[in-house]
Amino acid sequence: MPIARFQMPDGRIARFEVAEGTTPEQAQTMIAEQVATSASPMSFGETAGGAATGRPINRGKRNIEETPRPLESFAAGVTKSAIDPLLGAAQIVTGGRRGVSDAVKRLAQEGEVYSEANPASYFGGRVTGAVLPAAAIAKPIGAIPSFTRANPYVQGAAVTGAGGAVQGVLQPVETGETGAPMYQQMGKNAAVGTAIGLPLGAVAPVVSNLISKGFQSAKGMVEPFYEKGQEQIIGRFLREAAGGEAPQAMRNLRATQPLVAGSMPTAAEVAGVPSLAALQRTAVANSPVAANLVAARQSAQNEARANALRNIASESRVSKYTNLRERVADDLYDDALKPLNLGQLTPQMTKEIAGLTKTPAIKRAMSDAQVNAANRGLDIADPAGSMRGLHETKMALDDQIKAVKAKLERDNAGATSAELNGLMTAKNRLLGFIETVSPEYKTARVTYEKLSKPVEQLESIAKLAKKSISPENEKIYISRFAQDLQKLIDEGKLTNRQIERLNAIKEDLARTKFAAEAGKGVGSDTVQKLAYSNMIQRAGIPTALSNATGTGLISRMGDVAYGRANKEMAQKLAESLLSPEETLRLMRAGRMPKAKMDAKTRNDLARLLTIQGIQRTGQAMSGEENE
Repeated sequence: MPIARFQMPDGRIARFEVAEGTTPEQAQTMIAEQVATSASPMSFGETAGGAATGRPINRGKRNIEETPRPLESFAAGVTKSAIDPLLGAAQIVTGGRRGVSDAVKRLAQEGEVYSEANPASYFGGRVTGAVLPAAAIAKPIGAIPSFTRANPYVQGAAVTGAGGAVQGVLQPVETGETGAPMYQQMGKNAAVGTAIGLPLGAVAPVVSNLISKGFQSAKGMVEPFYEKGQEQIIGRFLREAAGGEAPQAMRNLRATQPLVAGSMPTAAEVAGVPSLAALQRTAVANSPVAANLVAARQSAQNEARANALRNIASESRVSKYTNLRERVADDLYDDALKPLNLGQLTPQMTKEIAGLTKTPAIKRAMSDAQVNAANRGLDIADPAGSMRGLHETKMALDDQIKAVKAKLERDNAGATSAELNGLMTAKNRLLGFIETVSPEYKTARVTYEKLSKPVEQLESIAKLAKKSISPENEKIYISRFAQDLQKLIDEGKLTNRQIERLNAIKEDLARTKFAAEAGKGVGSDTVQKLAYSNMIQRAGIPTALSNATGTGLISRMGDVAYGRANKEMAQKLAESLLSPEETLRLMRAGRMPKAKMDAKTRNDLARLLTIQGIQRTGQAMSGEENE
């Protein structure tokens, strides 16, 4: 398209597109008219929202339509409500003179364009724009000490009446009047505001509460039919089930980690809240799918714990330490058991060995030593006549002592007895003699005992595993395991690392037992009617009343309407409780939003906005009559 050049009033040269065949003279005339229109004074109503929303200019053309758009009407309403108190204050200060009342009248007339074009949008804008001014009026009035100490109804009436008076005074007079007539009209506005506000002191909270309940009821009715709504219902239910321990439960869920590799806990096992444990049992019992998942989970947990317990004292580990002990001990005992000439003993030592051989325990041990040695192909005709014979006697005594200890343990007769004490005394006397004759023997024995300690530790743990693990299902009997473990700890037979690993297994067992037994069971009906119960609660209808009305008519209707949603949510609840992470996510989703303002402030705001609406309606009707 052809381009025409035009000199603007400020001296700039602008370029404009013109139609084909336009003469230079026609182009200059058309551009001049367009520029003159663009430069005309901006008015509130003339620009179809320009004053409220700004007037974007694109190549000299305004973003204007013949009829205001809904968004422009809304913005105009917001602007009007926001500036009204300022205009009213300006009228009070100036008496409406200096063009203030004329400006107020002109703006009111221009605002009618938006109100007539889009009444709902404009009204919404007026209400939105009035929120901050109304809140600014309500807060200082409600903070007056004499009001705060009054009866709630008196307080509400006083706050609302005073607020209505202030709003009436600050409501600009849009008739163009100045001076006394203007002040007279403001006085009437204040009287109307007070008259409206006093009765609203008690009514507005009720209305506000009904509106809130209505919103909650509507939301409660539709929540079960979409996924996010279902998650919020389940999350709220979980929080309610946890009661005052919900924050602690969520902290525990957030810190979830397996105590035993491969043993994945459920939400109730981790949360540590009895009521959630009871809820998990009920929810799972009502879901065949979840019940099968729980059975598989428990089987995996049993296998993981059994493997962890066996691995602490695996056969390969026991063999490793046993072989090391035997290899080192064999070398040391070979030197210690070299033939010695016991016939060259001192008279004192000779007397001592003679006394030892007459001791019943040692005499019996020497007899057993001969048999044991012969079974291994060794000939020790006189056990007291050689180091090998004395060593075999000492080992025979060890066997006797071990047998007595086993009998005491089997009979739960305690850790010692007269028989055991006698055998121990005989053994110590024999060792004292042997190690005096052969210091090398003492070195071998002490080394053997040191190397035997890890072997004995592992053998004790292997024995603990064998006694505690059920061969049928790999389940560890927690009571037996905990009791025997504590006994080993008390006897000082385990290392700190071994105790730590065994305690982890015990704690994992304990939290599974907690989930299986803790807390009082939640009603099955409650779990199966989550959607219906949510609707009843959000509507504020007592459950007893809903069940009693028409012999449970509401309840039966709820079952029909929410039957499928109830089943879906019961299934989701049961499956979510198998995952601590999912349970935590749902509990977070069920967090109730914090109120942005307290109930008193909301009530005061509702009253003042109501007063403002009634006042404006009255003014509009009055204006029509005057016309």
